[in-house]
Amino acid sequence: MPHRSFARMESCRKLVTMRKTLGDALGYRHCASPIWDMLLELYVAEREKRIVYLWSLCSFANVPFSTACRKVTEMEEIGLVRRNLEHRDRRGVEVTLTDNGEALIASVLDRFAEI
Repeated sequence: MPHRSFARMESCRKLVTMRKTLGDALGYRHCASPIWDMLLELYVAEREKRIVYLWSLCSFANVPFSTACRKVTEMEEIGLVRRNLEHRDRRGVEVTLTDNGEALIASVLDRFAEI
């Protein structure tokens, strides 16, 4: 299992780098995939034991803040992420993957590894 976890993390990092390379080359507005970008960031952050706040997560998505916030709400509604709403300031709201979100990303990364 540790080998699979390492392979997933390496794949995830490569996907993040590929997304950034594509965005830089084409322009993020032409290849926007904010939900995927945010899920990848949350997956990596949880393994690196980093806290991800809504503000930084939305910035990572490379779309307008309002669009990114809507996408976080969508992910929350379908059970992929959860927000810690202890703070009133949206920049201080922590966002984490749910167990369903973790399982989804792990499944996709495993399927990618088979390709």
